[in-house]
Amino acid sequence: MLVTPVVSSQAQATFLDYHTTVPTGWVAATPSSSMRLAEYRVPASGGAIPVEVVVYFFGPGQGGPPQANLDRWKSQFSNPAGGPVAETVRHETTGAFPLTIADYSGTYARGMGAGSSADAARPGHTLIAVVVETPRGTLFFQCFGPAAAVAAQRTAYLQFVRGLR
Repeated sequence: MLVTPVVSSQAQATFLDYHTTVPTGWVAATPSSSMRLAEYRVPASGGAIPVEVVVYFFGPGQGGPPQANLDRWKSQFSNPAGGPVAETVRHETTGAFPLTIADYSGTYARGMGAGSSADAARPGHTLIAVVVETPRGTLFFQCFGPAAAVAAQRTAYLQFVRGLR
């Protein structure tokens, strides 16, 4: 079982022996932790925060059920008044694997549990998270960054995830 991504000159990526096409303009980065199979950046102009795409795999049967992850991701966001944000969750079963797709927007305190420290919180951010349930284990995809920039990458990101075969 492959646990690190393979990116070829044809912009293909492989996760758990499944393949997908990396969108044009995404730049591969060295994963910053052993839990990350892959990291990509979508460069931003003028010093703006880039969009990040991360692929996680914790091992067969690991990573928790989709709902526990949805709850944790939602807890990392707050609205301008400091309260919880709305979430949009969809389930897809028409592709190669069952997908749970969740969207969150607001002030993002990225981190484990209830989020990271308040000084690291970033207002106006969006996370599109996808849980992909494969026979070889669950993959977790995240696309996050400034809301407008994430919106501009939405179609490419979802094609990247849905293209996994």
